[in-house]
Amino acid sequence: MKDRGGELLSIPRSKIVEMAITGILLGGHFGFFISSVKATSIAASVLLGTCHIVYVAIIGWLILGERLNQKAIYGMIVALFGIVVLFWGDLVEDPGNFRGNILAFISGILAGLYYLGGRRLRKEISLPMYALVVYFFSALTMWSVVILHDLEYQSLPVAEIQLFILMALIPTLLGHTMQNWALGYLPAYVVSISLLSEPVGSGILGWLIFAELPSLGVFIGGIIVLFGVYVVTSAEKASS
Repeated sequence: MKDRGGELLSIPRSKIVEMAITGILLGGHFGFFISSVKATSIAASVLLGTCHIVYVAIIGWLILGERLNQKAIYGMIVALFGIVVLFWGDLVEDPGNFRGNILAFISGILAGLYYLGGRRLRKEISLPMYALVVYFFSALTMWSVVILHDLEYQSLPVAEIQLFILMALIPTLLGHTMQNWALGYLPAYVVSISLLSEPVGSGILGWLIFAELPSLGVFIGGIIVLFGVYVVTSAEKASS
């Protein structure tokens, strides 16, 4: 514990600020994603969130000046076309999902910025310190939203509190932390490709648990999106 405290104090203030911003982005991603699940289908929400791989490539190209090969550009165009198909198909079949799709789209952009920051910081900061600072500011961001919107939290049912604890332990501490660990040891494209299983798994669970079937637009657009994302990650593999 003493060593960890010394490590935290030895981190430059600029890196602490970068991790704090990364944590705020993660908290924003969670907030928009959770809100989107309430307003659209699980499949659409997760698909639009998974597109952060494409958003990272676009942001890296526009802001950081990262070079993209033709294959990556092709994959980005395909994925963005799939997003348009998903939005349009869902708008025709169920206009009520439009707001949820927008929220999921924003959550994906925030996730892209979060992963972009993490990719840089994990090369210099150990996983325990990175997770400690980032998750702290992520939790602080979400707690601020609860306070600002005067949301109920003092009389939640025990079952809901148990679910919150499980969500913190399994998807966050295990899921997100393992991804952050992998970023320090594996090429980014390997981590990215592994995330392609998320929309498929969540869609199946949504069908089994909630009997929720995605609309035709989400199904067709989702296939196009996943193909585009796969092309982008394959291009990253080739360039590395």
